[in-house]
Amino acid sequence: MPDEKHDSALRTQRLPWEPSGKPRKLKRAGIVIDLRRCIGCHACSVSCKTEHDVALGVFRTRVRYLEKPKSPQLAFLPLLCMHCQDAPCIPACPTEAMVRRPDGRVVVEHTKCEGNTDCIAKCPYDAIQLDPQTGIADKCDLCEHRTEVGMDPACVAACPTETLRFGDLDDPEDKAMQYAQQHNARGFREDAETRPTVQYIGMRPWKEEATKGGVQLNFEEDELIYVQKKLD
Repeated sequence: MPDEKHDSALRTQRLPWEPSGKPRKLKRAGIVIDLRRCIGCHACSVSCKTEHDVALGVFRTRVRYLEKPKSPQLAFLPLLCMHCQDAPCIPACPTEAMVRRPDGRVVVEHTKCEGNTDCIAKCPYDAIQLDPQTGIADKCDLCEHRTEVGMDPACVAACPTETLRFGDLDDPEDKAMQYAQQHNARGFREDAETRPTVQYIGMRPWKEEATKGGVQLNFEEDELIYVQKKLD
């Protein structure tokens, strides 16, 4: 005879891939990135590629390895779509494939995209690319399919050091928002005047200047290499 108590326990047990919380109605979905905690492990970029089946050679989330001026140390800088409140990619798209969700995140309506690259040219963060397999625009959407069932974006869930924190950046009661305020978080390249939703803690001007270095793909050898930009 089957053990009814054991079967009941299995039915009520939450499995690792099941939603870990209740869906929230967010005013402004965003991510806070504490650069002081980042160890450059690439868990965020790898989990993103796995979660979204991102094509070889392109990344929705990238991690830059940056040389610190006058120091042998390296700094690490995760980069993704900034989900700008004044996103230049939205008006640039001639087919209106770039849209803003009610919670502020900027996403690609793939059925409308015709592969025009105006959005790519207008993005000051190099956060949009054409999928080499489909020929349409691809970018971070803050894992909309996960957050709508109460889960964190894949990059946030995979980070072993809690460098990335997801939350409602317009809710003063939200833990991510409170953390951002406590540690003076700010947007990346604020001079671009896009009002980015992704906020950074520990950002320094030299890091913004050095972001052209980092993870690159060597297409001839089909492997990742690291290219460092040396500062004057």
